Amino acid sequence: MAAGAALAAIAVLVIVLASGGGGPPSHAERVASARSAAAEALDGIELLTVEYGQAVRGGRVVAATEFAAAKADVQRAQQSLADHRADFEAADPAAYGRAEQALGALAATVARRADIAAAVRTARASLQSFA
Repeated sequence: MAAGAALAAIAVLVIVLASGGGGPPSHAERVASARSAAAEALDGIELLTVEYGQAVRGGRVVAATEFAAAKADVQRAQQSLADHRADFEAADPAAYGRAEQALGALAATVARRADIAAAVRTARASLQSFA
């Protein structure tokens, strides 16, 4: 009887371990991951607005360190989106595309040293659907 009980316990343990992990993330897990990555990207945009405002005046870089930080902020936001692409696409593929385009436009606007207000609004709006 002891051997039978041990065999049953091992079988239960194998079933629990096999069903408990290693599978693909659930839709809810993907949505949660997209939300977290969107929040991280939105944080980067907030930092960008501060640093860019200190770095660029009239289309001219007046503070090189802040300008480099502003460019890095938008790159981190883009990277957060790219790193979690599957999660964003699982949540809303069309919204992912809009967010990717908006962050690309924001990066281009920063590179041109132009007014970022409209690009920031568009990028924020595109990420809010995930937040």
